[in-house]
Amino acid sequence: MTLIWFIIWLISTLVGDNESLTFDPVNWWTGTLILAIALDLSRQHAPQLGRTSRGE
Repeated sequence: MTLIWFIIWLISTLVGDNESLTFDPVNWWTGTLILAIALDLSRQHAPQLGRTSRGE
């Protein structure tokens, strides 16, 4: 997820405006980066999420 975010941010920066990542205050790009990192890190806490356990 974080890699996908980085690719989108890189393409957006190259094609559009030069948008910096600011943490004080948090801008839109930094907010989505924090969300992507949180999703990546939370995946290890719920590895069975989305898988059905049928006892096989």
